[in-house]
Amino acid sequence: MKKRFLFILIAVFAALSAWGQGRLVLTDGISGRDRVERMQFILAFSAQSDTSFVMSDSLGHFELDPDLMLGMRGSVYLKPVASRPKPKLTLVNPFDSIGFYRRGRERYLAQNHIFETEREDDALFFDPDVTMLKEATVKARRSVIGRDKVTGYLDSLTISLLPEWVCEHGYLNDYQGCSHHPEGCSDCKLPSGIRTTPKRGETYHLVKYEPVGDDGRWYLTYYSTIVYPGPQYTEEQLLEMNGMWKAQGYHPEREFYEPDELDLASATPDFRNLLQWRPAVLTDENGVVEIPFAASDVNTEFVGLVEAVDGAGLLGCKVFTFRVVKE
Repeated sequence: MKKRFLFILIAVFAALSAWGQGRLVLTDGISGRDRVERMQFILAFSAQSDTSFVMSDSLGHFELDPDLMLGMRGSVYLKPVASRPKPKLTLVNPFDSIGFYRRGRERYLAQNHIFETEREDDALFFDPDVTMLKEATVKARRSVIGRDKVTGYLDSLTISLLPEWVCEHGYLNDYQGCSHHPEGCSDCKLPSGIRTTPKRGETYHLVKYEPVGDDGRWYLTYYSTIVYPGPQYTEEQLLEMNGMWKAQGYHPEREFYEPDELDLASATPDFRNLLQWRPAVLTDENGVVEIPFAASDVNTEFVGLVEAVDGAGLLGCKVFTFRVVKE
């Protein structure tokens, strides 16, 4: 039989200790300034193609209000329309302020392993539709830079602007001094097919022809196959090269599994490490809210973390612990 807990949160947020020393007052939205003082339009968009324009004042100040950020869905990218003189944006993001004041504080995240229970059974009986799988370990052979839709496009754009190209025969040309159709070679005619852009991670042939002897004939002096690495730019470099800035926006709420009445009546053990996740809880006029949740079958001590902000923008934090004891 699974257990149920009822935790009553006394949410007098103004009385909670704020991050760091003193208190931090937050403002919604992203504000910024172009140090090249001028009035101009700034394009704001997200990886989901949500797009809008904001306008700076004569001193270069601009602001993305919360309503606009809610429509961005995720990280917000900013690109000034004016390119001359080169824009120099300075952003003020409330998430950056939170990260600064949280620096050095202990973090309480969901555990990435299953706790051992106090009593190990020799056999477990599961529902007929439950399949037991052995533990699997996933290892990466090489590091891969993660890109979202925007930075992935910028990364592909930088490759398309490089001099190297792939001919119809599958050879990589103008790369590290190698070419299947070198300039000056009468026997290596230019291809009649369409030149394509090489793709990172694809395998291509690499050859080099050079004139050997006094007869002016060109001969194959090098042959190999390579996996095209492409340029390895960081996200910051890609944004700077394209005159863009990135700010953290409002992301959708994460959803975690919570057992319903049928799950609670099941004989299948519940090894959840994260018992409750509520990213948005509103208290009553007295600052009180009740949050019911079901405990799992992991007999261990759990850590609860409450982070909050009041109507004045003051941050608060409270940590508590409790233990689940098997009945």
